[in-house]
Amino acid sequence: MARIFSLIDQGAQGVANILATVALGRTLPNEQFGSIGLAIGIYYFVAGFHRSAVVLPYITEHVPQLNAMAARQYHSDWWWFNVMVAMGLAAGLAGIAGGLRLLAPLHPQLALGIEPLLLGAIITPPLLFAEHVRRWLYKIGKANAAAFVALLYALSLVGMAIILLHFHPSAFTGAMVWLAAGMCATLAALIGLRPRGFSIARSLDCFHRHRRFAVWLSLTIIPYVFYSSATVVILIGLLDGALAAAVFTAARTLTNPAVSIVSAIDSIDKPRAAHALATQGMAGLRQSVHKTRLLLIVVTGGYLALVALGAQPLLDLAFHHRYSGITHEVRLLTLATFLFCLNQPSETMLIVLRASATMFATRTATAIVTIILLVAGSGHGVIGMAVGIAVAQAANLLFLFGAAHLAEQRQPSPMVSA
Repeated sequence: MARIFSLIDQGAQGVANILATVALGRTLPNEQFGSIGLAIGIYYFVAGFHRSAVVLPYITEHVPQLNAMAARQYHSDWWWFNVMVAMGLAAGLAGIAGGLRLLAPLHPQLALGIEPLLLGAIITPPLLFAEHVRRWLYKIGKANAAAFVALLYALSLVGMAIILLHFHPSAFTGAMVWLAAGMCATLAALIGLRPRGFSIARSLDCFHRHRRFAVWLSLTIIPYVFYSSATVVILIGLLDGALAAAVFTAARTLTNPAVSIVSAIDSIDKPRAAHALATQGMAGLRQSVHKTRLLLIVVTGGYLALVALGAQPLLDLAFHHRYSGITHEVRLLTLATFLFCLNQPSETMLIVLRASATMFATRTATAIVTIILLVAGSGHGVIGMAVGIAVAQAANLLFLFGAAHLAEQRQPSPMVSA
């Protein structure tokens, strides 16, 4: 049932984000739509560092059985640390925007980045707050409440997009839509969670316990952007032009639900893997990871197989025949996405074993292979690049199997907080 609720969680958020983006795209002028689009992209980039410094250490830290008061204090300390990091990231974005404003008279093109950075600073805290309270609910076994919070977020996002954009369409209003939805979800969750008092020392200790792991994990974001399904399109556009990027985006639209399925399963399976290591040792961790991989093979493999079989009709339905003739590209990308999904269990093992430096090495190697193969394939158009992405993901899977085996041989003791 927890996995079903996590699928509802991811599905509600995904659909709401699409609907809100469509509403913005239909209402705002191109420049303003571009600004809010960049702001959301900036948010996802900084959210990667938040995930590394806060989310993953928190959800994979196994703690002994605590009484109700101590458990609430433990989760509250992580909540306040999350607040500190979220506000720090927002301040950093605002600071960069301020720097660009000072430099704009000398380099006018820099002014184009000011508005997206400021909008990114506006939406970052509420969205990171909402993300953390959902993780808190999963951590204490209330996946049904996490799904409710996600549904509230979805309804708020779509409702606010319709209402606010009707009265005052602008990029700033678009940012307010995400801010309002994030805060609605956060406040609804906090009513039940009731975090205890703020202590800087206790909150910073959350990071201190995992500082080496978190720093290396944050560094893995840098190579990851070169081959992740969300950002590899930038490389494709640079190498082969906007048309190639558009074709890839159209093809990727059909495969993206598989990545959302992985995110849903990940919300449940990482804490379970950490618990398995702490209570059953390496044998329990291996079994947990193996079960997750089998589940992903069945669920994502089944979905992507249907996409591969019905590629052309699905493209015609989604894009009204604008992207006919890229069936082979879609099928290659379904293979690449399937391999990408299968990488998740191996990365879970590395994260639970606190082998983030090793994961940085695997991601760096994969980024290098991806860049080489995309450059080599660019002369053959999107089909060549699709082949390159698939081969790079196969290489990533091999790298991760080797890295997981190496980390397993070291058998580090599980992280247990006092």
